[in-house]
Amino acid sequence: MDSVSTITQQHIFDLRTMTGQSFFDRDSMLTATIPPGVKGYSMGVAGDAVPYSIGNDDIVSLALLACLVIVTISVGRSWGFISRQARNFFYAPHDADAVTETTSELRFQIIMVLIGILLMGLVSYIYATETIAHPFKVGDNYCLMGIMAAMFLAYFLLKWLVASVVSITFFDSKKNIQWVRLQLFLAAVEGGLMLPFVLLLVYFNFSVEIVLLCLAVVLFLNKLLTFYKCWSIFFRQNGGLLQTFLYFCALEMTPLLAFGGAWLALTDFLKVNY
Repeated sequence: MDSVSTITQQHIFDLRTMTGQSFFDRDSMLTATIPPGVKGYSMGVAGDAVPYSIGNDDIVSLALLACLVIVTISVGRSWGFISRQARNFFYAPHDADAVTETTSELRFQIIMVLIGILLMGLVSYIYATETIAHPFKVGDNYCLMGIMAAMFLAYFLLKWLVASVVSITFFDSKKNIQWVRLQLFLAAVEGGLMLPFVLLLVYFNFSVEIVLLCLAVVLFLNKLLTFYKCWSIFFRQNGGLLQTFLYFCALEMTPLLAFGGAWLALTDFLKVNY
C-alpha cells in the first residue's frame, strides 16, 4: 500500500512538471501539498480587503488611551480647583479677583481644551465618513482627522480673539479677566465630558446620531451657563437682559452657526463629486 501511494504521488508531481497543473488544480475544495521548487502552483484568489474600522486603528487607540490617562490624572490632581470653580460659579466671593489660577491649573485647562478639540475632530471624521457616500479627495485617514481637528482649533481661536477684542472695547479689564477664565474653564469641562461618549462611539458601536445628541446636550448646557455668566459679569448691575441676549447671540451663537456652515462647505469640497 505504501508503494502504491508513493507511485501515485510521484505520478501527480510528474504530471504537474510536464503540464504545469496538478491533479487537484481543478478541485476548489482540495489543495495538493507541493514540495518547494515546483513552479506554477496557485495559492487561490485574493479575497476582499477588510474595510477600515477606526476601532481597530492602533494609532487612534493609543491616542484615546493617552487622552483617558491624561484626563484621569489631571482631574485627580485638579479636583480641588474644579470644586472651587463649581462652588463659585453661581456665587462669586468679593475677593474673587485675588484668587488666580496656578500654573498647573492653567495647564490642566489648556490640556483639557486640546483634548476636546481632538475628540471633536474625531467625531466629525466619523460622522462625515458614515453620512457622506462619496469618497474624499484626501485618501489618508489621519490627514482627514487632522483637517477636522484643525478646523475646530481655528474656530476656538477666532471666537476667543473676537470676543476678547469686543470685551476690551466695551468693558473694563476686571470683567474681561473673569470672562476669559470662565470661557477657558467651560471649554475644559466640555472637553472632559466628551471623552466617555467618544469611547462609546469608537469601541462599543454606539450610533453616531445618539452620540451627537449627547454632545449637543453638553453643548446646550455649556451655552446656557455661558449666557448666565455673561449676564452676571457684564450686565447684572444695570439689568440689561436685552443687551445680554444680543451680546450672547453675536459672540456665541453666530460663530457657532458660521462654523457649522464652514464645516459643511469643507466636507463638500473634500468629497469627490462624480
